Amino acid sequence: MAFYPRFMPSLLIALFVIQATKSSHSKAFTDVSCIGAEREALLKIKQDLIDPSGRLHSWIGEGCCKWKGVECSKKTGHVLKLDLRNPCDGLECSLGGKIHHALNELKDLRYLDLSFNNFSTQRIPNFLVSLQKLEYLNLSSVGFYGHVSNQLANLSSLRYLDVSNSWWWPSIKIENLQWLSSFSNLKYLDLSYVPLPSSKEWLSPINMLSSLEFLILRGCNLEDVSSSLYVNFTSLKFLDLSHNSMTSSIPSWFQNMSKLEHLDLSFNNLQGIFPTFILENSQRLRFLDVSRNKLEGELLKNMSNFCNLQVLNLRSNKFSGRILGTKDGDLICGQSYMKTIDVSGNNFSGHLPNQFGNFKDLEFLDISWNSISGPIPATMGQLSSLRKLYLSSNKLRGNIPKSIGQLSNLEVMDIRNNQLDGVVSELHFANLTSLTGLYFYLNELVINISASWVPPFQIQVLFMSNCKVGPRFPRWLRTQRNISVLYMSNASISDEVPYWLLEVLSNTKRLDLSGNMLRGNISRIIGKKMPLLRLVSLSGNNLSGDIPSSLCMSDELSFLDLSKNQLSGRLLQCWRKSQANLEWISFGENKLNGQIPDSLCHLKRLGVLGLRENGLNGVFPKCLLKLDLVNIDLSGNQLIGRIPPFGQHARSFKAIDFERNHFTGNIPLRLCHLVNLQYLNLAHNNLSGGIPHCFNNLSQMWANSNFTPYGRFPLGFSIMVNIKGMSLEFTTTLRFLFSIDLSSNGLDGPIPKGLTMLARLQNLNLSQNKLIGNIPSDIGNLRDLESLDLSNNKLSGEIPPSISNLDSLSHLDLSFNNLFGPIPSSNHLSTLDDQFVYRGNDGLCGAPLLKVCPRDELNGMDRRNSHNMSEDESNEGDSIFIGVYSRLGVSFPVVFLGFFGMLYILSYFRQWRGLSKFKRAFALRI
Repeated sequence: MAFYPRFMPSLLIALFVIQATKSSHSKAFTDVSCIGAEREALLKIKQDLIDPSGRLHSWIGEGCCKWKGVECSKKTGHVLKLDLRNPCDGLECSLGGKIHHALNELKDLRYLDLSFNNFSTQRIPNFLVSLQKLEYLNLSSVGFYGHVSNQLANLSSLRYLDVSNSWWWPSIKIENLQWLSSFSNLKYLDLSYVPLPSSKEWLSPINMLSSLEFLILRGCNLEDVSSSLYVNFTSLKFLDLSHNSMTSSIPSWFQNMSKLEHLDLSFNNLQGIFPTFILENSQRLRFLDVSRNKLEGELLKNMSNFCNLQVLNLRSNKFSGRILGTKDGDLICGQSYMKTIDVSGNNFSGHLPNQFGNFKDLEFLDISWNSISGPIPATMGQLSSLRKLYLSSNKLRGNIPKSIGQLSNLEVMDIRNNQLDGVVSELHFANLTSLTGLYFYLNELVINISASWVPPFQIQVLFMSNCKVGPRFPRWLRTQRNISVLYMSNASISDEVPYWLLEVLSNTKRLDLSGNMLRGNISRIIGKKMPLLRLVSLSGNNLSGDIPSSLCMSDELSFLDLSKNQLSGRLLQCWRKSQANLEWISFGENKLNGQIPDSLCHLKRLGVLGLRENGLNGVFPKCLLKLDLVNIDLSGNQLIGRIPPFGQHARSFKAIDFERNHFTGNIPLRLCHLVNLQYLNLAHNNLSGGIPHCFNNLSQMWANSNFTPYGRFPLGFSIMVNIKGMSLEFTTTLRFLFSIDLSSNGLDGPIPKGLTMLARLQNLNLSQNKLIGNIPSDIGNLRDLESLDLSNNKLSGEIPPSISNLDSLSHLDLSFNNLFGPIPSSNHLSTLDDQFVYRGNDGLCGAPLLKVCPRDELNGMDRRNSHNMSEDESNEGDSIFIGVYSRLGVSFPVVFLGFFGMLYILSYFRQWRGLSKFKRAFALRI
């Protein structure tokens, strides 16, 4: 998220303070001697203060009016101003201790500023109420605790009052706001981060302050903005109600604030259509921030409402309609004073306007995360003052205009995640002398820059992943000395690592060159002096050499991926406790050998360990069991010993892959304690014993589990999964996969019925073991199962009918067992019509096998006999009837008697045929 300077008009406040104190302080000079009693009072105040930076070292001698922070009246010598404000951003200059009650001796004091110090051991002093001539009182973030006393109402001369808290240190509290009604001259009021007692009653007392010009109630837990109350804020110039919990719509009384210059309603929950009368009635409005709400409407349809604005922030709302309302492609405003436009994270659509010439003062433009389409206008190159440009995550098409290269003040250009294409050349950067951040990735751009080009900038952050940068490594990077972040993954680079790259990357914090074909020794990329390194991803290259030992010296390192290279040698033995940030290590698919070092156990935050497809041997270090590991992949190595008893300490595991090693012994029961486990692969080892009956305790796989795919590592972890008869690599989608693979071991005993409680399972592979007994009758409970392989075991019995309930099943293998009986039939199961699913089970019958089940054969024979008999009877009867009918004469009596005679004969004939059928069937059964 980009930040612009918060429009807190310090200049206006300073002018106000000068104006507010001008008449009273017009005779305040520092060349007079102060009154002795007041000097003694100041010394008592100093005595009780803790001053680590020596700010009050000038508080000596007789002339207290010359002391730092003290001003006196030339005419009377009385102290008029006491400014003890902390001049530093941190606590190094902060005063501590407490304020002595001798402060009330300064009866003529007009100005008191104690802000941003640390008086956390003292309650709000009651003696402040004796300073009845005070016009300016600033207790902001001063550390006092307790409630603001109603006695402050005695300070009726106040024109400026600031009792705001720090957002992280809400010490001062307020019981009620009724005492504000006495401040008829108050122009400035700041109660930020002071939790107000009744959030629904805050407006009425403040409404009594008819002279109020500045009102700041930031983070006061306000929940309601009354729409029925008549509000008289006609003098108000500055209003900040941000960071509250207001859920209503914007009330109509906002239209009365015709003098408003600054309005901040950000970080609330305001809803409904944004009322345009705020813009129409407030011609002086220069600052509008309604970001982080749920406001709607086509607010930018009429840009004439914004012509006088300098700052417009609509970020993260539900606004829609065309972007930067245009008429015939031209901007409506004749002249714009805009400096900041942030409309990101809304539903704006349409094309960008063709003319940007009116925005001569624009410094910040963010339209990211909308649905803006069309090209980037060439006229955007006319934004001569532009410093930051964010166009990311839209639907922009076409080429990047070369005119962008004329923005000499541009510092950040972010056009990632669009549909831009075409060639980017030196002309696009010709005059970008101020450029420090460039985001080009997730487009179809081709970077075509000559090897001799010297950029006019010194880049700090560069994202060119998925752009076509190669095949040569970009030589222009050699001129850069300030690179902090370099992302150039999958950039079609097929080249030797240049010898000068190590010097360029000496101050890099985040480095991603993965998915290229870089050749050469890794020591040309990772050197001895890279103290700031936090992220390294060099996977998917052709790098060689040993893993650089300097990685053990990078205490800031948190992510390290060197997988899919040609690295050799042993794993590093030098990991240290000081590397407390290291969470991710992936060295898979290299040529590493030796044992897994115990020094990995020093990495207390290690959550991902990927070492697959190497030549590692030895046993698994038991100390790793004490780490809070989430994903571990040791597949394809030569590890021996027993499966570690995960679950004894850390229970955070989501994925465990120990496939293709030489582990022996039983599956440890402690695995059942891993309630977050969703991927387990112990295939192709030498395991024995039964499948633990307690696997039903893996509650992450239950149907009613509170599953969330976003945890400590939301980007997922790459693992090769044998599923549906294929080997597939799961990366970002791994977090959605539920799988158990125990195949190719020596496991015996029955399949535990508890496995059928894991309703989220998508892949279950128990093939090539020695399992006996029946397939669990309620196998159909695994409603999400897509792949089931129970082949090459010693299972017996019939296939449970409930298997027909597996509507998601697309791969099934029950071959080479001792199963018998009919194969269940269902609409979905009939789609798995491959006979190889059931081969090697001589007792099975029914479709899709050619072998017909006995009862089906008998039923088929009966149906055939019945069909043939009926057909014969029907034919015989019909022929008799037709023969008789053909012999009928013309005499009606003869015909009548003959017809009924034939009916009698036909009835007798059919009875005889039925008796014959019964005799034949009985004989067959005997």
